[in-house]
Amino acid sequence: MNKKRIEILNSGWCLVLSGGGTKGVYHIGVWKALKELGIKVEAFTGASIGAIIAAFLSQGLEDELDSFVQTVSLDSILALPPELSEEGSLKFNTATLAATPGLFRSFIERKGLDTSPMRNYLESKLDEAAIRASGKDLGIVTVNRSDLKSKEIFIDEMEEGKLVDYVMASAAFPGFQSPVIEGKRYMDGGIYDNIPYAMARKRGYRRLIVSDISGAGRNRRPDLEGSLTVYIKNSLEIGGIFDFNRDFLEDFSLLGYLDTMRTFGRFDGRYFFVEPDPKAEAGFAEITRGSAPRGIAAYRPPLFPDTMAYDRKLLLGYLECAALILEVSRLRTYTYVELADAVARRTDFEERSLAEHLGRGKESLPAIAATLMKAVAERKFEHCPYFYWRLAEELLPKRTGKVVKKALSGMFHALPAGITYLETFARPGAA
Repeated sequence: MNKKRIEILNSGWCLVLSGGGTKGVYHIGVWKALKELGIKVEAFTGASIGAIIAAFLSQGLEDELDSFVQTVSLDSILALPPELSEEGSLKFNTATLAATPGLFRSFIERKGLDTSPMRNYLESKLDEAAIRASGKDLGIVTVNRSDLKSKEIFIDEMEEGKLVDYVMASAAFPGFQSPVIEGKRYMDGGIYDNIPYAMARKRGYRRLIVSDISGAGRNRRPDLEGSLTVYIKNSLEIGGIFDFNRDFLEDFSLLGYLDTMRTFGRFDGRYFFVEPDPKAEAGFAEITRGSAPRGIAAYRPPLFPDTMAYDRKLLLGYLECAALILEVSRLRTYTYVELADAVARRTDFEERSLAEHLGRGKESLPAIAATLMKAVAERKFEHCPYFYWRLAEELLPKRTGKVVKKALSGMFHALPAGITYLETFARPGAA
């Protein structure tokens, strides 16, 4: 093992980037957070879109990645007739295929959809010589279709001039044109290992950061033994692997940043991104030590969802549960006060909505009650959990309402703690 390799293994982190189509913008947010945190990354491994972003990062093309979020579109990846593109997404059905006979010819000739726009983009941006000279390690995973074998390869093992070929091979989604390298056809690396953690471990890396975007493919369970591994995974399920909507791309990149900052302790919260506030927690602990109605702290285990049962920050736990049942926006940062204010505003909104709902006249109340019961039975809801809880309180007999609220709590585990917070601490004059 050469001296440079030993230095890399001992000094910095290896960043593992999973595959997942346009959801890969999440990795860009992760990288921004790591830079802000001052975390030194010396190596990258990637699958599919992760391989593309890993190549850009190994060359130091961070500004280009920002531009990628702003400009990426279906046309920048595939050469398709306009009939197959609709609002940035694939429009792929019998009618559109019949209208574009040339597509069939191209598909057959190229053995897949034409990815020349992406290749042209990569060739214009990636400088193989610069990456080889950068001192950063770069590894990608792909699948050799010709031999039906996986291929995990690092930059120093690649033939000169073949970097773009290997990156394209890793990102050759099924149905896309299969790149040919040394007479062999290749396809998407995510089919073999969508989170190329194992190849980094085999390379010798023991300090690893994984960015998992819940992409399609084979997500192998990582063997963490003997390593220092930080695992970052998208906390919200939004968008899809071929979603080119600009709002989604910006939101998912932001989520990568926020998830990373929370993973490294810059934000508290399990479901929201909240600035730490030890003073607020200490004050709440003092209140709940016995003076508050019903001894709130003593009832934590049955009130909180299992995922929060052992969290030590009680006030934050109550705030998060209240925010969840009111469907307060999660994709932003909050202070404790800001989250409490957001909860109060949403409560007022839902109470006004409830009053409007109930103000349609007494003759409609049985119909509203029937709609409520149906929503609970079919688990199909048009409003937030708090709204249905309050409907049950206002419309149903006590015994029936208790059954419905128990059913709601089984579906929305944050309801007991959220309702307790709203009834005990959020109302005017509460302790």
